[in-house]
Amino acid sequence: MTTHYRPEVDGLRAVAVIPVIFFHAGFDTFSGGYVGVDIFFVISGYLITGIIYNEIVEKKFSIVNFYERRARRILPALFFVSIICMAVAWVWMLPEEFASLSKSLIAVNLFVSNIHFWQDMDYFAGPAEMKPFLHTWSLAVEEQFYLFFPLFMLLAGWLRKGLLMGILLLGFLASLALSEYGSTHHPSANFYLLPTRAWELLAGSIVAVYLHRHKSQPPAWLGNLAGLFGLALLLYAIFVFDQSVPFPGLWALVPVLGTVLIILFAGERDIAGRLLSFKPMVGIGLISYSAYLWHQPVFAFARERSMGPISDVDFILLSILSLLLAWFSWRYVELPFRNRLNFTRPQIFKSALVMSCLMIGVGLYGSHSQGIPWRFDEEVESLAMVRSQKHINSENCQSTPGNLRPLDAICVYNESGERTVVVWGDSQATPLVGPIAERVDALGMQVKQFVYTNCLPIAGYTRSDDPLCGRHNEQVLEYVLEDASVELVVMLGRYPLQFEGLAFNNGEGGIEHDEAVRAVPMDRLDMANNPLRVEEVGRLLQETVNRMIEAGKRVVLIYPVPEVGWDVPYLLSKERLYGIERFSPLSTSYEVFKQRTSSSYEQFSRIGEHDNLLKVEPASLFCNTYIPSRCAAQIEDEILYYDNNHLSVTGASMLVSQIFVKMRRKGWMSEEEHKLSMLSDDSAVSVMQQR
Repeated sequence: MTTHYRPEVDGLRAVAVIPVIFFHAGFDTFSGGYVGVDIFFVISGYLITGIIYNEIVEKKFSIVNFYERRARRILPALFFVSIICMAVAWVWMLPEEFASLSKSLIAVNLFVSNIHFWQDMDYFAGPAEMKPFLHTWSLAVEEQFYLFFPLFMLLAGWLRKGLLMGILLLGFLASLALSEYGSTHHPSANFYLLPTRAWELLAGSIVAVYLHRHKSQPPAWLGNLAGLFGLALLLYAIFVFDQSVPFPGLWALVPVLGTVLIILFAGERDIAGRLLSFKPMVGIGLISYSAYLWHQPVFAFARERSMGPISDVDFILLSILSLLLAWFSWRYVELPFRNRLNFTRPQIFKSALVMSCLMIGVGLYGSHSQGIPWRFDEEVESLAMVRSQKHINSENCQSTPGNLRPLDAICVYNESGERTVVVWGDSQATPLVGPIAERVDALGMQVKQFVYTNCLPIAGYTRSDDPLCGRHNEQVLEYVLEDASVELVVMLGRYPLQFEGLAFNNGEGGIEHDEAVRAVPMDRLDMANNPLRVEEVGRLLQETVNRMIEAGKRVVLIYPVPEVGWDVPYLLSKERLYGIERFSPLSTSYEVFKQRTSSSYEQFSRIGEHDNLLKVEPASLFCNTYIPSRCAAQIEDEILYYDNNHLSVTGASMLVSQIFVKMRRKGWMSEEEHKLSMLSDDSAVSVMQQR
């Protein structure tokens, strides 16, 4: 590798960063824009390995010098952006988001944010767009790689060039094979973690070693052809790939190979090299690191501040703002700190240590204080806290995709009770557990919580993307049928989400970003797009209910809870925080609810009436009651949801009160038992009496 400046490599940086920015802005045209990170990895491996290998060959390499260069290159701009982010978050972010941001700030400064976000969320999930530090996962991957790679080069750099390239190639192939396996078996870990990303950096490393003092020049026609083919591969990945591509894995070879070809063949004399050396491209490439740092926080805080959807024009303006901020931080932060005349090595290391400790300290305080809620007035704080008042710690009591909890490890309440109530459903059923447990405690009944996230309580069915859901339901039904202590089963799930296969849009600006999956029979996973799918799953629901009632179990079958679309306490808190006056309680269209749930109601109607079956419609409580033709999300100062579709403590208590009233009318409870059960639920009764 020669040490002369290559403007086409800076132009290649621009090709990497622009698609990433437009992808995070949500432009569908750049559906594969996330591959910009893969381009960056190859460039990084090429440039840094080239420097290390050249210094090793010339016997000038120093680990201390290497990490000094990394600190000067990475840390000043990262600290600067982090400080601005925390200042903006202090003013705009509610406690839950601020606590989450604080945790990620700790991870950023320990360079483990890739591990943090791997455990926290899917990179492509809707909520990810609200995470200002999400993009730092790639910085963590690089720094983890460069924690070990220089030491490896110190040990192996003296080897014959061909042998060294062979060792690097073995590492490349091993990591690529692991990545291909992970793309289908462990997609989230595969996306975020170093072992399945190292091959992309090693691709650049192999090129750097190969080009070191390489004198041969390819024919002009070959350089032109290879460089243009490399550009074509990059453009194909950027504009054709989307979130459905298993990534990274063999598909990632497309942008990686394209980058390698450009580095190998593009130059000042060929078409690709001249295109990439175009001054605006080089200019964006020079500020690409700062642009990468700025764009995600700019978008996340814009979404945080906006009370509605952001237009494409606004996102273009925000993208331009990201580039302007990038130029500023490049000119006044990056360049000064890279200059050894301005800051000495001890100053760089000491200031980096102090700033990292300060950032970690701020992160710890923000996290452990639960987002510093005292930043806001009492009303905003009270509204925001509804989001954390869920009655039951669902995270420790329910199964999730990839984490199927054994039935004997689930949460049990009122353990001394000899009779059993089973609450069976997805996460919408979780808020009911606490109010039910409180009511039946005086009746000598225990409550068992059989909840699996986004998994409807239907035996013989599963989520189209998760067979474990079906296995969970089979186990629950078997337990209910065989355990003689089970007297009552309460079933609730978010049926419209999986029957329709679409996230909810209330038609008034409340658009959810929940992952929409489809309900399918366990033995017919290929029915995801079959028009008879919902009818077949409805038949399985009917069979599930009939088997339980025929076994002598009493079943409370709850129809769909009205979805909201907005995160209710979040929206109301933000309105209060920004001084937006609300003239009527928050609500959604009853007509939209009826359209959304028509398939669910049709399937429920096919389940015949029975003495052991009680059907309960939450819509009869929340819709067209408090507000004509509307479904209430709040009643005066009482908030009925803790997010966009899960009932709050108040909302769940109201629904449970309605269930017990209907159970009394059906003759399942004596008057005395009903009175005993009501003693623990005065709050719900008082709200009900407002009707």
